[in-house]
Amino acid sequence: MRTRSLVVVGVALAMVAALQTGSQAKPLTGGRACLERHGPAAEARGSRVRDVIAAPKHDPVAKWVRRHANRAETAAGRVGRASVTVPVWFHVLRKDLTVEGGNLPRSRILAQIDVLNDAFSGGAGGADSGFRFYLQGITRTTNASWFHVNGYGPDRAMKEALRRGGAETLNIYSAKLGANLLGYAYYASDYDEAGVLDGVVVHYQTLPGGSFSVYSEGDTATHEAGHWFDLYHTFEGGCEGDGDFVDDTAPEATPAYECSTGRDTCPGGGLDPITNYMDYTPDSCVFEFSKGQAVRMQQAWAAYRA
Repeated sequence: MRTRSLVVVGVALAMVAALQTGSQAKPLTGGRACLERHGPAAEARGSRVRDVIAAPKHDPVAKWVRRHANRAETAAGRVGRASVTVPVWFHVLRKDLTVEGGNLPRSRILAQIDVLNDAFSGGAGGADSGFRFYLQGITRTTNASWFHVNGYGPDRAMKEALRRGGAETLNIYSAKLGANLLGYAYYASDYDEAGVLDGVVVHYQTLPGGSFSVYSEGDTATHEAGHWFDLYHTFEGGCEGDGDFVDDTAPEATPAYECSTGRDTCPGGGLDPITNYMDYTPDSCVFEFSKGQAVRMQQAWAAYRA
């Protein structure tokens, strides 16, 4: 089990806000991808600045819950029990046979699966979502173009060639993402539209043992898998509106880029959820999904992936 402690990141992150004014990433075709972006000097600064496609105005999971009350109640009851095992196909994209060229060893892939299981079981301190993951297989592809995938060009061809399984299978692709991306994913509720594009793509240096400083413990994949289960960011919508459609995550005006204990950007709503996997806090700070997020994931699974 990984233990988490709050730490205060140094002044290097004080300049992170300036990176938020950079160019916006255009949406991928075929579904609403959640694009996660880090700034130009992120490897040195340890920042994780993201351009994001926002949550829809009307929640598709809530719409399904209203129409399928009995199934929704059954799904919510699975929270806290290891009731759903998700097969994972891990696709290693590489430019050559070196680790620096993206050829991740099996040990780091297994470590990433351990991180996912720790996070979604509540092993680090949050709610037990009821999901577990097992590695069904690994593919390795030497293709310089796919290794530098940026989500706009070769993404479809890559996934058409490599994707395994259906809606219930988590396909993770590791590559050296272009356009300063750390990772991106497609929401469960968009599976029918996204089709072959469904899955999670992460920069290979974000896996445990990577070189992305405070973002190299594997929680980029955790965050993106959260989106794959239809979770939105904790700061979605700022201090107004429905936010992330989860009642027990406090509203948050802006993403948190530091482990700032006591941060409260929406007075009256509770302290910002900076330890939640769906914020932008460094990996060492995050350790939990909330009970409400766990219920949402189970209901989204029943609605779109089961």
